[in-house]
This record gives sequence, structure tokens and C-alpha cells, in this order.
Amino acid sequence: MFLASAATGPEAAVHAAEEGMSNEVIMHHLLDSNIFEFLFKEFPLPHIEIFGIDISITKHVIMMWAAGLLLILGFTLPFRRRKMVNSGFANFLEMLIIFVRDEIVYNSLGKKEGNKVLPYMLTVFFFILTCNMLGLIPWGSTATGNVSVTAALALCSFILIQAKGMIAQGPIKYFTNLVPKGIPVLVVPIMIPVEIIGLFTKPFALCIRLFANMIAGHAVILSLLGLIFIAKVFLIPLPLFGAVAISLLEIFIAFIQAFIFTLLTSLFISLSQHAH
Repeated sequence: MFLASAATGPEAAVHAAEEGMSNEVIMHHLLDSNIFEFLFKEFPLPHIEIFGIDISITKHVIMMWAAGLLLILGFTLPFRRRKMVNSGFANFLEMLIIFVRDEIVYNSLGKKEGNKVLPYMLTVFFFILTCNMLGLIPWGSTATGNVSVTAALALCSFILIQAKGMIAQGPIKYFTNLVPKGIPVLVVPIMIPVEIIGLFTKPFALCIRLFANMIAGHAVILSLLGLIFIAKVFLIPLPLFGAVAISLLEIFIAFIQAFIFTLLTSLFISLSQHAH
């Protein structure tokens, strides 16, 4: 027994070290940092603090800037010459725009109300989609895998939802209609805090759903790639094949999550404009 434990002791230590290193690499790629990696080089990013508030530029900020720049160029260059029928990348963008407009916004809000919020919905959809896709390229990072980013997006949707509800019903009527009419008087003190909490659970669900789905997919990919360094040689093709398969699935999820966020925002706006 002593000989067996002595033989397995060093192997266990090496395995633990490799596992710890693998976990460190995974967390390094998932979390935000002040170092941006590109072409196997590390570029430190500036640390900025104003009145005690940290507004430093991080790699997720860089990826959001990249997403914004790509969207500006992507919607400017292909459409610089007006055509009756678009082709190529312009046709692909037009297809996505029509899908968001007709299948999401118009279906939830109707054409009249939908046109009022359509610019915001298109911006949210394409921004989330671009951030999701940038996380799949080499040296890229998924900004939507940062809960601060998804919380900011959810906050923007929350403000729009409340504003549209107050405009449609009036500020006083909007809050009085939170409690359904006709319920017993004794239940009203219970329903008021429940309905107020319900106002905040909607953006919270938008925030956590997008964050969790995006970070989970990348964690699985990095975990499978990490197995390559600790697995035996004959097992290497298995985690490699799994990582490729999950990466292809992540492309599909990138579109799905942008679609779900936009769809739920449209539905929540529609619900806020009508009394219970």
C-alpha cells in the first residue's frame, strides 16, 4: 500500500498542477482584464479613475468599441450605392433587418408602435449579435459574457419599457394598473410589492439569461481544449472534436441570444402599454 501511494503521489501532484493551470487559463479568457492580447502579444490598457470611480479601458470595452465600429462600417459601406435589389452582404443585412422588423417588433407591437422603437430594437439586436460573434474569433473576447455589459443593456430596455408604459397609459394610471382590478382588498397590500418586484425581475432575467448563456458556451469550449493538455495522446481527437462542435453551436447561440433579448424586450414593452 505504501509503495502504491508513493508511486501515485507525484502523478497526483502533476495532475493537480495541470488541472489548476487549466482552470487559471479558462478564467483568464472568461473574465475581463486590463490586458489585451493580440497576435501572441500582451498590450496593457490604461487605468482611468475619476472621483474614485474606476472607468478603466478593459478588453471587453475594446471589444464593444470594435463591435460599434464594425456596425458603423457594415451598415455604411454596403449601402453607399442605392440599388433596387441588394446583393451579397447588403442582402444578408437587409434580410436580418426585415426579420427583426416583421417577425419580432411588428408581431409584438404592431406597425404604428413598432416603428417608434424599431431603431432601438435593431441596435440592440445587431450589437449583441456582433459582440457574441467577436468572442468566437482568435484573440477575441465576448463582451456579452460580462454581467456589467448585459446589465447595462437590460437597464436601457428597462427604461424604455417603463417610459413606453407611462406614455401609453399616463404615469399615475400606469402604476395604479399594476394591481389587477377586482381582487379582494386584503390581497392588495400583498400584490403591490409583488408587482413592483415584477417590474425589476424582467430586466434581471434579460441580464442573467444573456450573460449565463454566453459565458457557459465559452467555458465548455475552453474546458474541452484544456483536456487536450492533460489527456493521453490517443484521447486528443475527442476533446478537439467536441470543441469544434461546441464552437459551431455557439454561432447558432449567438443569433438565438440576440433574437431572444430583442423579442423579450418587445413583449415587455407591449405588456407595459396595456392594463392588466
